Amino acid sequence: MRKNVRSDKKINMVKFQRSLFRIIRQMKKEFLLLLTDKFNMLLAIVVPPLVIFLFGFMMNSIPEGIHPVDCVVISYDSNVYIDEGTFNESLRDDFTLPYVNAANKSEYLNLIHFYNATEEIYAMESARMMLLASDIKVIISLPVGFSEFITLGLPGLIDCIPDASDIKTIQDNLNAVFDSVKTFVNDNNLTPQFQLTGYEEFTIPEGYSFRFNYNITLTLSFIVFGVSMVLTILVVVQEKPVARLLLTPAKRSEILISKYLTYTLILIIQVILLIISTLVCRLYLAGSILDLFIALFTIGFTGLSMGIFISTQSKTKTEANQLFFAVFIVILLLSGIFIPIDAMPIYLQVIAYILPLSHGDPMIRGIVTKGKSVFGFDFFALLILSIILVLISFIIFKRRKYEV
Repeated sequence: MRKNVRSDKKINMVKFQRSLFRIIRQMKKEFLLLLTDKFNMLLAIVVPPLVIFLFGFMMNSIPEGIHPVDCVVISYDSNVYIDEGTFNESLRDDFTLPYVNAANKSEYLNLIHFYNATEEIYAMESARMMLLASDIKVIISLPVGFSEFITLGLPGLIDCIPDASDIKTIQDNLNAVFDSVKTFVNDNNLTPQFQLTGYEEFTIPEGYSFRFNYNITLTLSFIVFGVSMVLTILVVVQEKPVARLLLTPAKRSEILISKYLTYTLILIIQVILLIISTLVCRLYLAGSILDLFIALFTIGFTGLSMGIFISTQSKTKTEANQLFFAVFIVILLLSGIFIPIDAMPIYLQVIAYILPLSHGDPMIRGIVTKGKSVFGFDFFALLILSIILVLISFIIFKRRKYEV
């Protein structure tokens, strides 16, 4: 009985060694194929760091600091007060010029022109033409009764017309107007007084580019996922090399394992180069480099798994390319880049959280800006998705019939 157990162990060990030997030989062949395909090697190793360097150069070359918002102030206010009892006219304090001074004083606003609508009846039309020509970003209008309301202790209303053609800058424009209101209130001792004392948590330290550090998280996840997926969509698709391999002693599982291992090693090199290039471009990393490496590797391996999955179930290169394009567009649209996932319908939110890119940016942003651990919901969601894709790929490849 013991002899049989020992014999079985020896047989299993010999089978394992032979299988390992065949996998290593297949990996060598894969590397040789990659070396002959210079375009793929360029795409995998050289292009990602170059993109990061270019991105870092563009972001870091933009001068940091405040960029004042160009604006026009239009006043419909009147400094004549009519007494309700006697109907007599009297002059009162005019708060129009103090607000104009506050707008000039604000470092967030650049006052291009001031119109007094009582003297210039086409003030609003002129301002709208400037807005149309992109000469200004916001129109600030002081309505009738602005000074009267403030004199009587009532809220002084201000109308604000921002340029909504660029939706990303609307909030910045409104914040700039609010800064002028805060200056106006403080300079004229009006009540209530506003005093903003903020403590910026998780801010980017001085000496680092805020724009680069803010945008790099999305760029990293997009690059490592996209490149890994592009590299692997044609590795198993039906063509002559796969058919010839089936005539050798190599098993189908060994062929697929060798492809996974080969491109995983390429992925490791790619992630290391990406991390080095981001650090050279002065990435502020609140977390650990190991967490960032694991996060990027997980995102890249998910792209790799999805690429091989597409390749295993495609019959031709054309079909693989078309399927890749369709899948990638869906993943990109539901990634949260264009529309926040929370703003999507519930059924689309469920689909979005299944897809990989919706987890890439939050995971990397948490590590880079807040120093969070990589092992969170996003990591395990990507891990589970990768395992499922790998298992399905093995099942499809094992059952697919190839003409040899």
